[in-house]
Amino acid sequence: DLLFISNLYTRAKRGRDAIETANQALSLASGTERRQIAKTTLATALQTNGDPAAAERVLREVLHEVPGNTMALNNLGFFLTERGERLDEAVRLITQALKVDPENPSYLDSLGWAYLWLGRLDDAEKYLTDAVRFDPDSSTIREHLGDMYRQKKDPEKAKAMWEAALRMSADAEDAGRLKKKLGR
Repeated sequence: DLLFISNLYTRAKRGRDAIETANQALSLASGTERRQIAKTTLATALQTNGDPAAAERVLREVLHEVPGNTMALNNLGFFLTERGERLDEAVRLITQALKVDPENPSYLDSLGWAYLWLGRLDDAEKYLTDAVRFDPDSSTIREHLGDMYRQKKDPEKAKAMWEAALRMSADAEDAGRLKKKLGR
């Protein structure tokens, strides 16, 4: 399926191919739900390809069409957080997604990550530890938890989380970033 292929291109950092494939999926999508999924996939491809304004525009379209779309709420909140922009809005968006799906590890991670950016370390720890409990094999969640422990001045826990994230990481760029955090 084209959405799956677009996601593979995104993971492989082949942004143009990911965008093109997501646009193909969108043009072929019938029904509101399939169009929403295609648009969310397109937004992720745009974000990965370095066009955060277009990614945000697409996600806001999705939310205009279906205000409670949890994936769009979470992704927009996460993208804003990653850019360090409008963090209060990011928290509101992600919190809305969590109200619908309170055990979703991606949403818990996003909220913890936003709280980390805001310097609300106790809140960040709560949501990130919940996220890792629901998805113990996520390299991203472990890395975020390590970053939070670094901010809390607990280098042993930070190192343990980054080591775990490195073992789980399948992406060379992520592995390089983690090795740098570990001083390697």
